[in-house]
Amino acid sequence: MAKQEVRKVSRMGNSLGVGIPKSIIDALELEKGDELTFSVDGDNRITLQKKRDLKDRVDPELLEMLSETFEEHDDVFRNLRDR
Repeated sequence: MAKQEVRKVSRMGNSLGVGIPKSIIDALELEKGDELTFSVDGDNRITLQKKRDLKDRVDPELLEMLSETFEEHDDVFRNLRDR
């Protein structure tokens, strides 16, 4: 079972907020400025996920191959774009 921690809802400006426990910050490797996705299911359970950049979800070798392909066939892609 996952560790549970209790936090109080506080006023943050015109909004309400909850501080994120350090254990969750560490587990998600959160840093200031990171974006989070919140989801609520039918049982009022909240899921919190760190939003990942595309580069974190795609194999670096695939990105390199795509980059090389675009460079190699730049004239073809420009021609297709300009049609």
